[in-house]
Amino acid sequence: MVRVAGVTKRYAGAVACQDVSFQLERGRFLTVLGPSGSGKTTILRAIAGFLVPDEGRIEVHGVPVENLPPYRRKVGMVFQKLALFPHLSAAENVAYPLRMRHFPKDQIPERVERYLELVKLGGLGQRRIHQLSGGQQQRVAIARALVFEPDLLLLDEPLAALDRKLREEMQLEFRRIQQELGVTTINVTHDQREALVMSDRVIVMEGGRVRQDAPPDVTYGRPADRFVASFLGLTNFLRGELVGRGPDGHASVRVGGQDLQARAPAIDLVPGAPVDLAVRAERVRVCQEGGHVAILEEAIFEGDRRVLGVRLPELGDARMQLFDFSQLDRGSFMAGRSIRITWSPEDMLLFPADQRGGNA
Repeated sequence: MVRVAGVTKRYAGAVACQDVSFQLERGRFLTVLGPSGSGKTTILRAIAGFLVPDEGRIEVHGVPVENLPPYRRKVGMVFQKLALFPHLSAAENVAYPLRMRHFPKDQIPERVERYLELVKLGGLGQRRIHQLSGGQQQRVAIARALVFEPDLLLLDEPLAALDRKLREEMQLEFRRIQQELGVTTINVTHDQREALVMSDRVIVMEGGRVRQDAPPDVTYGRPADRFVASFLGLTNFLRGELVGRGPDGHASVRVGGQDLQARAPAIDLVPGAPVDLAVRAERVRVCQEGGHVAILEEAIFEGDRRVLGVRLPELGDARMQLFDFSQLDRGSFMAGRSIRITWSPEDMLLFPADQRGGNA
């Protein structure tokens, strides 16, 4: 359905994206995830036709479109700022792209009402935009982008301005609508939960380049590199020295005088090389015996859990965070208390050392 091949874009000599390539099958939902300045919005704008790449090709249905103006591409788009017309009603906003495409006038009301029903705004079509809540305005924007049945739906961080609860509700709503219609969708966001919840595939970008392209569970569970591991979830990093690698895909790493076991990727590292070990906070747990002695430094209550910050003297005073879901009283988590923590070697990942920093 969509093919992006070797797309590069520069602004005043600065590279916004570099050699970006991917393909997307019909009916699938792809999220391009990354921090500000990673190049994700540049890729979306190139697909939409708002900018022309300096290098590379973009095809939709096998037809090159990189030099085709936006109005000649059958693409629907939902923007972060929505771009709704405040002087028009919800129904008139939804009808606008149909009128611009000279859709038969007698068929417009029925089509508009059908898409308002789809986004659960049936009966609200006559309301002006200022009479609708933020979530309802979001739904109007979705209906407007879909009403002319585009080949491709592009989402430019449309949920970023919503409060957390509404944003999470709309993530599920977007996914429901996309699956119901089977419309091919590309979303860009910096919100990792949004990417994991809504997508069939996630592309992680940083510095204008693709760092990983995989299904959400693979991206989260088996990050391709240290950046992906750090960007998704709350991840602890321990700086160590590679001791050796076994035939079973594991490696031994010395951290503060202790040898730890970790999953080792197929990368060229020799014993003695500095490495970073990574383990996600939810994979670390408090235990009664064994494991590692940790000194509790802070306990942040978040309702359904506490985020514990600990220091591990036997691992060179490395610091880690973990989640605790027990219902113990607050006194059990006083700073300075000694506890024991553990994790599985399968959950400890190994990456070449990031020379910009050590333990984090």
